[in-house]
Amino acid sequence: MTQGNIGKSNYSKAIWSLISRIYDNTSVADSVYEQASAYFIQSAAQQAQKTELEQQVFLFQNRQQQVSQRDMALVERNLQQAQSEQQSFQKTRDEEAAKRMSVLKQLCVDILQLIQADSAEETTILSAKALGTIQLLCPTQGKHVAPTNQRCKHLYKALLALRLLDKLLADNEINNSYVQQRLTACKGMSMLQADYHPFRDDVQIPLIMAALLQDIGSCHPDAQLILKGPDGTADEFRVLDNDERIALLQISFREGLKYVTQGLGLDKYAGNSRDERELHLKREAERQNFVLFLLKNAVKPEHGIGNLLKIPQIYTSVVLSTKSNYSYDALPKVALVLEKGVEKGVYSKVAVEALLAITGVFPQGYGVTYIPKDSDRQDLDRYEYAIVTGLYPADIRQPICRMVTRNLTYNVSAQGCIISVDNNLYYPTARKKLERISEERLLEILSKLVSNFEERKNMPLLPRCWYPEEYFSYVKNQNLWNKVVINNN
Repeated sequence: MTQGNIGKSNYSKAIWSLISRIYDNTSVADSVYEQASAYFIQSAAQQAQKTELEQQVFLFQNRQQQVSQRDMALVERNLQQAQSEQQSFQKTRDEEAAKRMSVLKQLCVDILQLIQADSAEETTILSAKALGTIQLLCPTQGKHVAPTNQRCKHLYKALLALRLLDKLLADNEINNSYVQQRLTACKGMSMLQADYHPFRDDVQIPLIMAALLQDIGSCHPDAQLILKGPDGTADEFRVLDNDERIALLQISFREGLKYVTQGLGLDKYAGNSRDERELHLKREAERQNFVLFLLKNAVKPEHGIGNLLKIPQIYTSVVLSTKSNYSYDALPKVALVLEKGVEKGVYSKVAVEALLAITGVFPQGYGVTYIPKDSDRQDLDRYEYAIVTGLYPADIRQPICRMVTRNLTYNVSAQGCIISVDNNLYYPTARKKLERISEERLLEILSKLVSNFEERKNMPLLPRCWYPEEYFSYVKNQNLWNKVVINNN
């Protein structure tokens, strides 16, 4: 496979930059999760300091009632100094919280701008591109799968939550008064041009925020103690026993809500108008309440708005799994996981069906192997490679793909195709069609499609999927979402 230079396109760099701004591990420690981790570590000491300052003020206020007139001036000076120290301490904490909120809000704005367009069609393409790029930037095998998926899952989940919101609104399945009021208020407004857009600023951005913050409580030292053990050497991606899992969920939920109200607070108003300031603070309080409402309702959403977080969370936990039994081949089973949850009454049927109508069975960026047809619509005696690149498939089992190979040759300018169940090697019916082909022919096909044939000739001769990680590592192969003619296969 000779495809030019290895690296990241400008778009792939933009996606990776967003991921790094959410979750990273650097000396600068400026990502959202690093900031939260630092806050949690410092908050215990800061709380003790805050209590001490409050006690000092209380002490001198009491002394005012007890000392003689001669000593009153000294007590009042001490009281003023204690109050000044208390105010200075609180001002510093408020500024730190405002800075964290400002960083988070700008990140949410940038995420929305990346995938939002004036038309629904273009928004869908941009969303597919972002989701597919995240998947294709993640390794499919080896020791880096879990840590990379851990970094990427927050952005992936936020993107799914936005599209699920659109779908449920289109289907008239969201009756939340706050959302409906904001939706009504923005009729006729351009989301991309308005300085204040009720739906964008009061619904979409808080939803992104909630998706990014859903696991923020896991940064708390008590949660990290469970994940990494007392000496910090335990495998944080191991399967926890039931008591550990419940304790972790409780800590993460409790501390996550605290972080929203105390670690972030409300975004500050910049201006001189009293009326504007009051309106700004009112909107900020309402947005914060909406974030908290989403996070609380995601625990047991039933048929409520909490499904905007819950169902994308389940989907992402399978597609970008951090478990040791992660298997790229099995990613399409995410649909079965969700459908079984519906059967058991654990997940909302409406929300699951809506999400699967968006994603289909095959995740964006997934490598599909399929049997092509000739000009007479007859099956050929080989399989080819394609990558899932489209949302909203007409049939959730028939992915919208970009053809990557043609005549067993990698072809950057290839067309798009909708791959039928009968010709998709993920399904047994398609693999059965090629069972009559000789082993020599199947080895010949494999030798033309893989770059390290000697290492990989023991791969299944009828592969259920292929691994596009190497293909996508070449810069020239990273624009899979430009418009192409779509054929049925």
